[in-house]
Amino acid sequence: MAGFILLIVFGALFIALNTGNFSYAVTSAKTDLQGEVRRLMDWIVKDVRQTSRAQINNNNPTVNHIKFQKVTGIDAVAGYQYSTDYVEYNYDPASLTLTRNELDASGAVINSWVFNNITQSPFYSDVGVPLVYNGVTSSNKLVLVIASQKQVRNNLTINFSLTEEAKIRNE
Repeated sequence: MAGFILLIVFGALFIALNTGNFSYAVTSAKTDLQGEVRRLMDWIVKDVRQTSRAQINNNNPTVNHIKFQKVTGIDAVAGYQYSTDYVEYNYDPASLTLTRNELDASGAVINSWVFNNITQSPFYSDVGVPLVYNGVTSSNKLVLVIASQKQVRNNLTINFSLTEEAKIRNE
């Protein structure tokens, strides 16, 4: 009889520990995913705030691609002065990756960063309106949507999405 009671106690303890361990894994994965999405969003917003509307519009933007030069100064006669280097973001829906490239004036890649498990095209001219040529309007905003997912054990998929309007400061 005592063995049966001990078996029930150990079984209940095992279930409680297993449930707690799974809950910890899910919570940890959610926290990691949210942090990754927020860091990526902050990086893109910081870059966009350092350019001009014309820079984005003149480099054939799409819902999956933006490219621009950052403003480095202002000339009273010529207007904005731009860096010779470019910043480019490319989303590949087939591989679910968003790549940030720094390009020199000839188009050669200086630095490249790849962000995985991005599940949606990120660039919009307004909420739900995909970015197209001359898509950044006089509102001087770029709507960014970063949606990502992460697998947790037992084939559970966690999703997180963040939307932000990035104001282009140099306008």
